[in-house]
Amino acid sequence: MTSRTYTEDEVQDLTDRVFLLREQLEAGKMKFASQELADGFRRSYEAIRLRPDGKVDPMSLDGRVRAMTLAIIAMKQRDDAKKSISLARVQEEYFGFLFREFGWLYDVMTNAEATPAAAAEITSQHDDMIRSLAKALPEMVDVVREFWSSVGDAAGYHLQDSQQLKAVFAGDIFPAHWENAVSTAGLYVDTIILPCPITRLGAMLKAAPSDQLIKLVIKHVLTAMTYRDIALADVDPPIAMIVPNPDDSDDNDRNELIVRATPAICAHAQYLFDRTFESIEELHEFCVHLKTIEQVLKEVKRPDRLIFDTDWGGNPREQLARSMKENAHLPGMDVPNAGYHLFASSIGQMPQAVGAQQAAHHFRGSPLINAETSWLHYTWMLEYQGGRSENDLTGRHSMHVVRALVAEAHNNLEWLGNVPPQTVLEIRKRGLANDLRELLGQGVSNLIGLNPDNYFRTADQVVENLDAAFRKHQEALREARNKKLKLYGIDVGACTATGVVAVAAALTGNVTLGAISGVLGVAGLPNLREIKTKFKQIAAEDKARRESPTGLLFRHVKRH
Repeated sequence: MTSRTYTEDEVQDLTDRVFLLREQLEAGKMKFASQELADGFRRSYEAIRLRPDGKVDPMSLDGRVRAMTLAIIAMKQRDDAKKSISLARVQEEYFGFLFREFGWLYDVMTNAEATPAAAAEITSQHDDMIRSLAKALPEMVDVVREFWSSVGDAAGYHLQDSQQLKAVFAGDIFPAHWENAVSTAGLYVDTIILPCPITRLGAMLKAAPSDQLIKLVIKHVLTAMTYRDIALADVDPPIAMIVPNPDDSDDNDRNELIVRATPAICAHAQYLFDRTFESIEELHEFCVHLKTIEQVLKEVKRPDRLIFDTDWGGNPREQLARSMKENAHLPGMDVPNAGYHLFASSIGQMPQAVGAQQAAHHFRGSPLINAETSWLHYTWMLEYQGGRSENDLTGRHSMHVVRALVAEAHNNLEWLGNVPPQTVLEIRKRGLANDLRELLGQGVSNLIGLNPDNYFRTADQVVENLDAAFRKHQEALREARNKKLKLYGIDVGACTATGVVAVAAALTGNVTLGAISGVLGVAGLPNLREIKTKFKQIAAEDKARRESPTGLLFRHVKRH
């Protein structure tokens, strides 16, 4: 058997890798899982020989050393990328770009106190603006993609290597403008990773941006811009970051995602039609022949999962009819073919679910899915995978609580979505995040142990936790109020107007000190020295209560 011949460039590369390995060893950065592995590596390392010119002899390197040096090179490249730019600098540059391009529209929106959706609607009514954006947006996609291609890996490495609890937004282009993700998921997780709406819509924008698509871009870009202050806040770990998912980088990534999602797509089709599909092409051929709604419904054997949008109700016929009407503006969907709409939904929703799962794995976080339709498809995908769930209890716990906060913000805890992001920032800066997390997640682990897929029960538990905390908070406020009144000798149940005025005078100094002291002494009530001492104590208790996790969380909730 003839030995391989190495070029001098290859020899130099191997030499550089071996000497880098030696540096890591001398620096004590190499760790081994067992003594057996350490002994095996030592034998391989000691077998390395140098040529007379000082370069390594390639034939003296075995597979263990070669693999080790490749891993070290990869880690060095990773560290170099992280050192080249900080996560904060990435965010500064990104938001700087958005505000240079769309700042004028953002200022108009904020000055008019309008929503991103309203601003997008008004903009769409101006033909000159639409024409200008139609020309600029495809070029803008290239600029943004180039930006992320240069810093995206570094940003991803920073997030992957950080140990805080992370939630990765998925299931839609960007969070809805009426509910800041920080106000829900941000109450539990440390960092919310949001997608870049421009890269997410890049493929469609590069094709031929319609008026409807341009309006959609404006709405989501303006919504993204509302996260600037919280993303750039000086807090570690960061509360919210905009970093694109790996599959949003370019059009090829989208096609690869569909390939990876093929098993889930075919499994979903099998559920609907009760027949096996070996490929997407076979599913496409089957669906396009079902041109009418009646033909589709005749073939569908399990219509309970024929859902395009949960807001359209549960009637499969209505779902198909609404899709053919509402989605006609999307590329390829203008053909009045009911079967194709069902096919398009399958190759849209299931890859999105798979992408959500893989993006969460990529950033080492939990998926954050607000849209109910997307959440349904995500749970179905998990079922098609065989009920596979995360082995890490912390990850599953986080996912359950985040899902509960997102879902119940629309149901039993409508005030959640109105928690000001600045409140979350204040909780974080005061070091109270763990206390709030413990409050929210109490009892959830036990429920996950009983049934890892029962998100409804864990949501009930989180609601119970918050309700109990709110009741306790309200009771503490009542006790504090009564304590203050009793301090001044006022009967809470039968307080006279004169007594209230007297106490107010004592506090504000509107009456002479001697007169007040005399009145209080005659009445047999506490003297001013006692009041002053106890008032300081009560004021300190008040401050502690206001600055507690529940005090900060509930202060914006209207009390009845």
